[in-house]
Amino acid sequence: MPRIIFELPDDLLIGHMLIDNDHAKLVRLINDTGTVLQKKQYQESTCLIMEFIDGMKHHFVTEEAILQETNFPWIDEHIMSHRQVILKLPRLIDECEKVMDGQQAWNKLIDDLIDCLMEDAFKADMVFKTFLTQQCS
Repeated sequence: MPRIIFELPDDLLIGHMLIDNDHAKLVRLINDTGTVLQKKQYQESTCLIMEFIDGMKHHFVTEEAILQETNFPWIDEHIMSHRQVILKLPRLIDECEKVMDGQQAWNKLIDDLIDCLMEDAFKADMVFKTFLTQQCS
């Protein structure tokens, strides 16, 4: 059973099934990456990080479609926050290479993965969560 390194707090659940499922998948990838890094399975960790990067990009496309569908008034700002995270994603591969070369501890890479997810889930999505809650009231 994989060791849990990170759990997305329940108060960061958005309340939209697709978004919450994407977040859960990304959390699972973070935990799986941490597990293989601890075992020094670097090739597998690189594959998981690539899957995380693809998952983040897919999540942003899905989320932006939902934002449009719900007429979210701050969609442009939300999309810009996604673009800021996307700029950070290629650096994750560099971080993985530093771990493989022994230049960096694996937990720094995990912190960077968590930061990418939290920048979206905490900073940007909480505004959308409030909007969705008000729409359903």
